[in-house]
Amino acid sequence: MALWSAIWKELLVLVRDRGGIALLFLMPTAMVTIMTIVQDAPFKDHHGQKIPILVFDQDGGTVAQNIIASLDSSDAFKVIKTLEEEELTLKSFNKTINSGDVQIGIVLGENLSEDLDQAVSEKIGTMLAIINPNGTDSSKQELRAPLISIIMDPATKKTFRISIRMALDQFIAQLEGRMLLDKLAEDLSEMSGSENNSNQSIGNMVNITEGVASTEDVEDTIASNSTQHNVPAWTVFAMFFIVIPLSANMVRERTSGTYSRLSTMSASIAHYYSGKLISFTLVCIAQATIIVLVGLLIFPFISLARLDLGSGLIPLIIASITVGTAATSFGLVVGSIFNTHQQAAIFGVVTVVIMAAMGGIWVPLYAMPENMQIIGKLSPMYWALECFNTVFLRGLGPLEVIGGTYKLWGFSIICILFTLFRGRRLS
Repeated sequence: MALWSAIWKELLVLVRDRGGIALLFLMPTAMVTIMTIVQDAPFKDHHGQKIPILVFDQDGGTVAQNIIASLDSSDAFKVIKTLEEEELTLKSFNKTINSGDVQIGIVLGENLSEDLDQAVSEKIGTMLAIINPNGTDSSKQELRAPLISIIMDPATKKTFRISIRMALDQFIAQLEGRMLLDKLAEDLSEMSGSENNSNQSIGNMVNITEGVASTEDVEDTIASNSTQHNVPAWTVFAMFFIVIPLSANMVRERTSGTYSRLSTMSASIAHYYSGKLISFTLVCIAQATIIVLVGLLIFPFISLARLDLGSGLIPLIIASITVGTAATSFGLVVGSIFNTHQQAAIFGVVTVVIMAAMGGIWVPLYAMPENMQIIGKLSPMYWALECFNTVFLRGLGPLEVIGGTYKLWGFSIICILFTLFRGRRLS
Protein backbone atom coordinates (compact mmCIF):
# COMPACT_ATOMS: atom_id res chain seq x y z
CA MET A 1 0.00 0.00 0.00
CA ALA A 2 2.81 2.41 0.88
CA LEU A 3 4.61 1.64 -2.38
CA TRP A 4 1.46 2.17 -4.43
CA SER A 5 0.86 5.50 -2.67
CA ALA A 6 4.41 6.61 -3.51
CA ILE A 7 3.95 5.63 -7.17
CA TRP A 8 0.57 7.36 -7.37
CA LYS A 9 2.01 10.53 -5.81
CA GLU A 10 4.80 10.68 -8.40
CA LEU A 11 2.43 10.08 -11.30
CA LEU A 12 0.11 12.85 -10.06
CA VAL A 13 3.02 15.28 -9.87
CA LEU A 14 4.04 14.39 -13.41
CA VAL A 15 0.54 14.67 -14.85
CA ARG A 16 -0.03 18.09 -13.28
CA ASP A 17 3.12 19.41 -14.97
CA ARG A 18 1.65 19.45 -18.47
CA GLY A 19 4.50 21.48 -19.93
CA GLY A 20 7.06 19.05 -18.57
CA ILE A 21 5.10 16.06 -19.88
CA ALA A 22 4.90 17.66 -23.33
CA LEU A 23 8.65 18.23 -23.38
CA LEU A 24 9.33 14.67 -22.24
CA PHE A 25 7.40 13.22 -25.16
CA LEU A 26 7.33 15.83 -27.94
CA MET A 27 11.03 16.73 -27.88
CA PRO A 28 12.31 13.13 -28.27
CA THR A 29 9.74 12.50 -31.01
CA ALA A 30 10.81 15.61 -32.91
CA MET A 31 14.49 14.78 -32.40
CA VAL A 32 14.29 11.21 -33.70
CA THR A 33 12.18 12.35 -36.67
CA ILE A 34 14.59 15.14 -37.66
CA MET A 35 17.69 12.98 -37.24
CA THR A 36 16.15 10.17 -39.28
CA ILE A 37 15.27 12.57 -42.10
CA VAL A 38 18.75 14.15 -42.06
CA GLN A 39 20.54 10.79 -42.13
CA ASP A 40 18.14 9.09 -44.54
CA ALA A 41 20.06 9.89 -47.74
CA PRO A 42 23.34 8.10 -46.82
CA PHE A 43 21.40 4.88 -46.16
CA LYS A 44 19.57 4.97 -49.49
CA ASP A 45 20.70 3.72 -52.83
CA HIS A 46 22.23 6.72 -54.60
CA HIS A 47 20.74 5.75 -57.95
CA GLY A 48 19.52 8.95 -59.54
CA GLN A 49 21.40 11.11 -57.00
CA LYS A 50 24.49 11.94 -59.02
CA ILE A 51 27.35 13.93 -57.57
CA PRO A 52 28.26 16.96 -59.73
CA ILE A 53 31.87 16.82 -60.92
CA LEU A 54 33.54 19.69 -62.76
CA VAL A 55 35.91 18.53 -65.53
CA PHE A 56 38.64 20.73 -67.01
CA ASP A 57 39.95 19.02 -70.14
CA GLN A 58 43.41 20.33 -71.04
CA ASP A 59 44.07 17.38 -73.33
CA GLY A 60 41.17 17.15 -75.76
CA GLY A 61 42.30 13.72 -76.99
CA THR A 62 40.51 10.41 -77.33
CA VAL A 63 41.45 9.13 -73.90
CA ALA A 64 40.22 12.29 -72.22
CA GLN A 65 36.93 12.06 -74.10
CA ASN A 66 36.56 8.42 -73.04
CA ILE A 67 37.13 9.36 -69.40
CA ILE A 68 34.53 12.12 -69.56
CA ALA A 69 32.03 9.84 -71.31
CA SER A 70 32.56 7.07 -68.75
CA LEU A 71 32.04 9.45 -65.84
CA ASP A 72 28.94 10.99 -67.38
CA SER A 73 27.35 7.62 -68.13
CA SER A 74 27.90 6.32 -64.61
CA ASP A 75 25.31 6.31 -61.84
CA ALA A 76 27.62 8.20 -59.48
CA PHE A 77 28.62 11.41 -61.29
CA LYS A 78 27.11 14.23 -63.29
CA VAL A 79 29.78 15.85 -65.47
CA ILE A 80 29.96 19.64 -65.74
CA LYS A 81 32.27 20.91 -68.48
CA THR A 82 31.32 24.60 -68.74
CA LEU A 83 30.41 27.43 -66.42
CA GLU A 84 27.43 29.65 -67.11
CA GLU A 85 28.96 33.00 -66.14
CA GLU A 86 32.50 32.72 -67.46
CA GLU A 87 34.80 30.63 -69.60
CA LEU A 88 36.27 27.62 -67.86
CA THR A 89 39.93 28.26 -67.13
CA LEU A 90 42.25 26.83 -64.52
CA LYS A 91 41.63 29.92 -62.38
CA SER A 92 37.85 29.80 -62.65
CA PHE A 93 37.97 26.02 -62.13
CA ASN A 94 39.78 26.39 -58.79
CA LYS A 95 37.56 29.31 -57.80
CA THR A 96 34.41 27.26 -58.39
CA ILE A 97 35.68 24.31 -56.35
CA ASN A 98 37.03 26.49 -53.54
CA SER A 99 33.73 28.38 -53.22
CA GLY A 100 31.81 25.16 -52.63
CA ASP A 101 29.55 25.54 -55.68
CA VAL A 102 30.89 22.15 -56.81
CA GLN A 103 32.57 19.81 -54.31
CA ILE A 104 34.79 17.87 -56.70
CA GLY A 105 36.64 18.49 -59.93
CA ILE A 106 39.23 16.77 -62.09
CA VAL A 107 41.84 18.24 -64.39
CA LEU A 108 42.82 16.08 -67.36
CA GLY A 109 46.41 17.13 -67.99
CA GLU A 110 47.93 18.17 -71.30
CA ASN A 111 49.08 15.32 -73.55
CA LEU A 112 47.16 12.85 -71.39
CA SER A 113 46.00 10.77 -74.37
CA GLU A 114 49.44 10.72 -75.97
CA ASP A 115 51.24 9.87 -72.72
CA LEU A 116 48.81 7.09 -71.84
CA ASP A 117 49.00 5.59 -75.33
CA GLN A 118 52.77 5.61 -75.08
CA ALA A 119 52.70 4.03 -71.61
CA VAL A 120 50.35 1.28 -72.82
CA SER A 121 52.52 0.58 -75.85
CA GLU A 122 55.61 0.34 -73.67
CA LYS A 123 53.95 -2.16 -71.32
CA ILE A 124 52.67 -4.30 -74.17
CA GLY A 125 56.10 -4.20 -75.83
CA THR A 126 57.71 -5.44 -72.63
CA MET A 127 55.21 -8.29 -72.38
CA LEU A 128 55.61 -9.36 -76.03
CA ALA A 129 59.41 -9.22 -75.81
CA ILE A 130 59.24 -12.31 -73.61
CA ILE A 131 57.37 -14.21 -76.35
CA ASN A 132 59.29 -12.89 -79.36
CA PRO A 133 62.53 -11.17 -78.35
CA ASN A 134 63.56 -10.57 -81.98
CA GLY A 135 60.24 -9.28 -83.20
CA THR A 136 59.86 -6.27 -80.96
CA ASP A 137 61.61 -2.95 -80.64
CA SER A 138 63.75 -3.19 -77.51
CA SER A 139 64.57 0.54 -77.41
CA LYS A 140 63.22 2.33 -74.36
CA GLN A 141 61.69 5.76 -74.55
CA GLU A 142 61.52 8.20 -71.72
CA LEU A 143 57.93 8.13 -70.51
CA ARG A 144 55.95 10.91 -68.92
CA ALA A 145 53.41 9.84 -66.35
CA PRO A 146 49.88 10.71 -67.58
CA LEU A 147 48.50 13.33 -65.22
CA ILE A 148 44.97 13.50 -63.82
CA SER A 149 44.46 15.85 -60.88
CA ILE A 150 41.55 15.53 -58.46
CA ILE A 151 40.63 18.82 -56.80
CA MET A 152 38.33 18.82 -53.75
CA ASP A 153 36.37 21.50 -51.93
CA PRO A 154 38.29 22.22 -48.70
CA ALA A 155 35.05 21.73 -46.73
CA THR A 156 34.51 18.12 -47.83
CA LYS A 157 35.04 15.40 -45.24
CA LYS A 158 37.89 12.91 -45.49
CA THR A 159 35.52 9.94 -45.88
CA PHE A 160 33.86 11.63 -48.85
CA ARG A 161 37.24 12.31 -50.44
CA ILE A 162 38.30 8.68 -50.02
CA SER A 163 35.08 7.36 -51.58
CA ILE A 164 35.39 9.73 -54.55
CA ARG A 165 39.04 8.81 -55.07
CA MET A 166 38.17 5.10 -55.04
CA ALA A 167 35.38 5.60 -57.58
CA LEU A 168 37.66 7.57 -59.93
CA ASP A 169 40.46 5.01 -59.52
CA GLN A 170 38.01 2.34 -60.63
CA PHE A 171 37.09 4.28 -63.76
CA ILE A 172 40.72 4.88 -64.69
CA ALA A 173 41.68 1.25 -64.00
CA GLN A 174 38.92 0.01 -66.30
CA LEU A 175 40.02 2.43 -69.01
CA GLU A 176 43.66 1.36 -68.72
CA GLY A 177 42.67 -2.30 -68.78
CA ARG A 178 40.58 -1.81 -71.90
CA MET A 179 43.41 0.04 -73.64
CA LEU A 180 45.92 -2.66 -72.69
CA LEU A 181 43.64 -5.40 -73.95
CA ASP A 182 42.95 -3.62 -77.24
CA LYS A 183 46.62 -2.89 -77.84
CA LEU A 184 47.62 -6.46 -76.97
CA ALA A 185 45.03 -7.88 -79.37
CA GLU A 186 46.24 -5.55 -82.12
CA ASP A 187 49.92 -6.46 -81.68
CA LEU A 188 49.21 -10.19 -81.47
CA SER A 189 47.18 -9.91 -84.65
CA GLU A 190 50.13 -8.27 -86.43
CA MET A 191 52.53 -10.94 -85.16
CA SER A 192 50.28 -13.81 -86.26
CA GLY A 193 49.22 -12.20 -89.55
CA SER A 194 45.53 -12.78 -88.78
CA GLU A 195 42.78 -10.21 -88.72
CA ASN A 196 41.91 -8.71 -85.35
CA ASN A 197 38.24 -9.52 -84.77
CA SER A 198 38.31 -9.41 -80.99
CA ASN A 199 35.83 -7.26 -79.19
CA GLN A 200 36.92 -7.73 -75.62
CA SER A 201 35.85 -5.61 -72.69
CA ILE A 202 37.15 -5.24 -69.19
CA GLY A 203 34.51 -5.84 -66.57
CA ASN A 204 33.95 -7.51 -63.26
CA MET A 205 34.77 -11.21 -63.59
CA VAL A 206 33.81 -11.98 -59.99
CA ASN A 207 30.18 -11.59 -58.93
CA ILE A 208 30.15 -9.80 -55.57
CA THR A 209 26.98 -9.76 -53.49
CA GLU A 210 26.26 -7.85 -50.31
CA GLY A 211 24.23 -8.79 -47.26
CA VAL A 212 24.12 -8.59 -43.50
CA ALA A 213 24.61 -11.37 -40.98
CA SER A 214 21.49 -12.88 -39.44
CA THR A 215 20.67 -15.74 -37.14
CA GLU A 216 19.06 -18.97 -38.26
CA ASP A 217 15.93 -18.05 -36.30
CA VAL A 218 15.38 -14.93 -38.39
CA GLU A 219 13.93 -15.75 -41.80
CA ASP A 220 13.98 -12.26 -43.27
CA THR A 221 16.99 -9.99 -43.08
CA ILE A 222 16.24 -6.77 -41.22
CA ALA A 223 16.67 -3.78 -43.53
CA SER A 224 19.59 -1.47 -42.82
CA ASN A 225 18.17 2.01 -43.13
CA SER A 226 18.08 5.32 -41.32
CA THR A 227 14.97 4.37 -39.34
CA GLN A 228 16.42 1.15 -37.92
CA HIS A 229 19.60 2.93 -36.81
CA ASN A 230 18.16 6.20 -35.48
CA VAL A 231 15.15 4.92 -33.54
CA PRO A 232 17.20 2.85 -31.03
CA ALA A 233 19.97 5.47 -30.76
CA TRP A 234 17.74 8.46 -30.03
CA THR A 235 15.35 6.44 -27.89
CA VAL A 236 18.27 5.75 -25.56
CA PHE A 237 19.26 9.42 -25.65
CA ALA A 238 15.70 10.53 -24.80
CA MET A 239 15.28 8.00 -21.98
CA PHE A 240 18.48 9.05 -20.23
CA PHE A 241 17.32 12.67 -20.29
CA ILE A 242 14.79 11.64 -17.64
CA VAL A 243 17.62 12.68 -15.30
CA ILE A 244 16.55 16.34 -15.64
CA PRO A 245 12.93 16.18 -14.39
CA LEU A 246 13.72 13.42 -11.90
CA SER A 247 16.66 15.19 -10.27
CA ALA A 248 14.73 18.48 -10.25
CA ASN A 249 11.82 16.72 -8.55
CA MET A 250 14.09 15.32 -5.84
CA VAL A 251 15.88 18.62 -5.20
CA ARG A 252 12.57 20.49 -5.01
CA GLU A 253 11.18 18.05 -2.44
CA ARG A 254 14.25 18.40 -0.24
CA THR A 255 14.36 22.19 -0.39
CA SER A 256 10.61 22.52 0.28
CA GLY A 257 10.70 20.17 3.26
CA THR A 258 8.57 17.50 1.62
CA TYR A 259 11.34 14.93 1.92
CA SER A 260 11.72 15.56 5.66
CA ARG A 261 7.98 15.17 6.25
CA LEU A 262 7.86 11.95 4.24
CA SER A 263 10.81 10.61 6.23
CA THR A 264 8.82 10.91 9.48
CA MET A 265 5.94 8.81 8.18
CA SER A 266 5.49 5.08 8.63
CA ALA A 267 6.68 4.24 5.11
CA SER A 268 10.38 3.54 4.77
CA ILE A 269 12.81 5.53 2.67
CA ALA A 270 12.96 2.55 0.28
CA HIS A 271 9.26 3.10 -0.56
CA TYR A 272 9.99 6.73 -1.37
CA TYR A 273 12.75 5.92 -3.85
CA SER A 274 10.96 2.86 -5.21
CA GLY A 275 7.98 5.03 -6.07
CA LYS A 276 10.20 7.35 -8.06
CA LEU A 277 12.06 4.49 -9.70
CA ILE A 278 8.90 2.73 -10.89
CA SER A 279 6.96 5.85 -11.94
CA PHE A 280 9.80 7.43 -13.91
CA THR A 281 10.71 4.07 -15.46
CA LEU A 282 7.11 3.93 -16.72
CA VAL A 283 7.66 7.36 -18.25
CA CYS A 284 10.79 6.07 -20.03
CA ILE A 285 8.83 3.09 -21.34
CA ALA A 286 6.12 5.46 -22.55
CA GLN A 287 8.78 7.51 -24.36
CA ALA A 288 10.08 4.41 -26.10
CA THR A 289 6.52 3.37 -26.99
CA ILE A 290 5.70 6.72 -28.59
CA ILE A 291 8.95 6.79 -30.59
CA VAL A 292 8.33 3.23 -31.82
CA LEU A 293 4.75 4.15 -32.81
CA VAL A 294 6.07 7.16 -34.72
CA GLY A 295 8.47 4.85 -36.58
CA LEU A 296 5.65 2.44 -37.36
CA LEU A 297 2.84 4.83 -38.23
CA ILE A 298 4.24 8.28 -39.06
CA PHE A 299 7.54 7.63 -40.86
CA PRO A 300 5.94 5.95 -43.92
CA PHE A 301 3.85 9.08 -44.50
CA ILE A 302 6.93 11.34 -44.66
CA SER A 303 8.84 9.13 -47.14
CA LEU A 304 10.91 7.34 -44.50
CA ALA A 305 11.28 3.60 -44.11
CA ARG A 306 8.79 1.97 -41.78
CA LEU A 307 10.29 0.72 -38.53
CA ASP A 308 10.85 -3.03 -38.36
CA LEU A 309 10.41 -4.36 -34.82
CA GLY A 310 13.13 -6.91 -35.46
CA SER A 311 12.80 -9.81 -33.06
CA GLY A 312 9.34 -8.74 -31.89
CA LEU A 313 7.38 -7.14 -29.10
CA ILE A 314 8.52 -9.24 -26.11
CA PRO A 315 12.27 -8.59 -26.62
CA LEU A 316 11.45 -4.90 -27.16
CA ILE A 317 9.55 -4.75 -23.85
CA ILE A 318 12.48 -6.41 -22.06
CA ALA A 319 14.93 -3.92 -23.57
CA SER A 320 12.69 -0.92 -22.76
CA ILE A 321 12.27 -1.95 -19.11
CA THR A 322 16.02 -2.56 -18.74
CA VAL A 323 17.11 0.73 -20.31
CA GLY A 324 14.34 2.69 -18.57
CA THR A 325 15.41 1.32 -15.17
CA ALA A 326 19.07 2.20 -15.85
CA ALA A 327 18.19 5.74 -16.97
CA THR A 328 15.95 6.32 -13.93
CA SER A 329 18.54 4.89 -11.54
CA PHE A 330 21.09 7.34 -12.90
CA GLY A 331 18.59 10.16 -12.34
CA LEU A 332 18.13 9.05 -8.72
CA VAL A 333 21.88 9.30 -8.13
CA VAL A 334 22.09 12.80 -9.60
CA GLY A 335 19.03 13.93 -7.63
CA SER A 336 20.46 12.61 -4.36
CA ILE A 337 23.88 14.23 -4.75
CA PHE A 338 23.13 17.85 -5.64
CA ASN A 339 21.30 20.47 -3.61
CA THR A 340 20.18 22.95 -6.29
CA HIS A 341 18.26 22.69 -9.56
CA GLN A 342 21.10 24.34 -11.50
CA GLN A 343 23.73 21.91 -10.24
CA ALA A 344 21.61 18.85 -10.94
CA ALA A 345 20.47 20.06 -14.38
CA ILE A 346 23.92 21.08 -15.60
CA PHE A 347 25.61 17.92 -14.33
CA GLY A 348 22.83 15.73 -15.71
CA VAL A 349 22.83 17.29 -19.19
CA VAL A 350 26.62 17.34 -19.54
CA THR A 351 26.98 13.77 -18.30
CA VAL A 352 24.30 12.44 -20.63
CA VAL A 353 25.85 14.24 -23.61
CA ILE A 354 29.31 12.87 -22.76
CA MET A 355 27.99 9.33 -22.33
CA ALA A 356 26.10 9.64 -25.63
CA ALA A 357 29.18 10.88 -27.49
CA MET A 358 31.33 8.12 -26.00
CA GLY A 359 28.69 5.41 -26.38
CA GLY A 360 28.15 5.61 -30.13
CA ILE A 361 24.84 7.51 -30.13
CA TRP A 362 26.17 10.25 -32.41
CA VAL A 363 29.15 8.60 -34.08
CA PRO A 364 29.36 4.79 -34.43
CA LEU A 365 31.85 3.31 -32.02
CA TYR A 366 33.71 1.43 -34.78
CA ALA A 367 34.50 4.79 -36.45
CA MET A 368 36.32 6.08 -33.36
CA PRO A 369 40.02 5.67 -32.51
CA GLU A 370 40.91 2.41 -30.80
CA ASN A 371 41.48 4.05 -27.40
CA MET A 372 38.09 5.77 -27.56
CA GLN A 373 36.43 2.48 -28.48
CA ILE A 374 37.76 0.93 -25.28
CA ILE A 375 36.49 3.88 -23.23
CA GLY A 376 33.19 4.02 -25.12
CA LYS A 377 32.36 0.43 -24.25
CA LEU A 378 32.32 1.49 -20.59
CA SER A 379 29.47 3.94 -21.21
CA PRO A 380 26.03 2.84 -19.91
CA MET A 381 24.48 4.41 -23.00
CA TYR A 382 26.58 2.09 -25.17
CA TRP A 383 25.19 -0.88 -23.24
CA ALA A 384 21.69 0.54 -23.67
CA LEU A 385 22.19 1.07 -27.40
CA GLU A 386 23.47 -2.48 -27.82
CA CYS A 387 20.42 -3.72 -25.92
CA PHE A 388 18.06 -2.04 -28.41
CA ASN A 389 20.24 -2.99 -31.40
CA THR A 390 19.91 -6.61 -30.34
CA VAL A 391 16.18 -6.24 -30.99
CA PHE A 392 15.97 -3.81 -33.91
CA LEU A 393 19.03 -4.77 -35.95
CA ARG A 394 20.23 -8.22 -34.90
CA GLY A 395 16.80 -9.77 -34.48
CA LEU A 396 17.76 -11.92 -31.49
CA GLY A 397 15.22 -13.53 -29.17
CA PRO A 398 14.22 -12.82 -25.55
CA LEU A 399 16.90 -15.05 -24.02
CA GLU A 400 19.68 -13.33 -25.99
CA VAL A 401 18.30 -9.90 -25.04
CA ILE A 402 18.15 -10.83 -21.35
CA GLY A 403 21.66 -12.26 -21.54
CA GLY A 404 22.98 -8.94 -22.84
CA THR A 405 21.40 -6.80 -20.10
CA TYR A 406 23.53 -7.84 -17.13
CA LYS A 407 25.73 -4.74 -17.35
CA LEU A 408 22.74 -2.40 -17.32
CA TRP A 409 21.15 -4.22 -14.39
CA GLY A 410 24.46 -4.10 -12.54
CA PHE A 411 24.67 -0.37 -13.22
CA SER A 412 21.08 0.08 -12.00
CA ILE A 413 21.66 -1.87 -8.78
CA ILE A 414 24.80 0.13 -7.95
CA CYS A 415 22.95 3.41 -8.57
CA ILE A 416 19.96 2.32 -6.43
CA LEU A 417 22.16 1.18 -3.53
CA PHE A 418 24.09 4.46 -3.63
CA THR A 419 20.83 6.42 -3.67
CA LEU A 420 19.49 4.52 -0.62
CA PHE A 421 22.78 5.08 1.23
CA ARG A 422 22.71 8.78 0.38
CA GLY A 423 19.01 9.03 1.25
CA ARG A 424 19.52 7.64 4.74
CA ARG A 425 22.23 10.21 5.39
CA LEU A 426 19.95 13.03 4.22
CA SER A 427 17.00 11.91 6.37
